[in-house]
Amino acid sequence: MKKIALGALLLSVFALANPALAAGNAVATTMQVSFVIQEACTVNVADGSHAAPAVSCVHRAPVQVSASAGAAQAAPSQTVASADGWQIYF
Repeated sequence: MKKIALGALLLSVFALANPALAAGNAVATTMQVSFVIQEACTVNVADGSHAAPAVSCVHRAPVQVSASAGAAQAAPSQTVASADGWQIYF
C-alpha cells in the first residue's frame, strides 16, 4: 500500500513539474528496464536413504530432480547440482 501511495505522489509531482503533462498533452518515451530476482534454495538429503532429495526455494523457483543414471541434459540457462546419485536442475 505504501508503494502505491508513494508512486501516486511521485507521479503527481512529476506531472506538476512538467507543463506538457499538466496541460493534458501526452508525452511518450521509451526506456530499457531490467531486474534480477536472486533465489536461494535448500537441498535436504536423508542419510542412508535412496529417496530423492527435498528441494525448497525461497521464491518457489521451478526445480527438477532426476536420478543421475538417466539424467537429461541441462539447458544452457540451468544450474545443475548433484546429491547422492541425483541431479537437481534449477
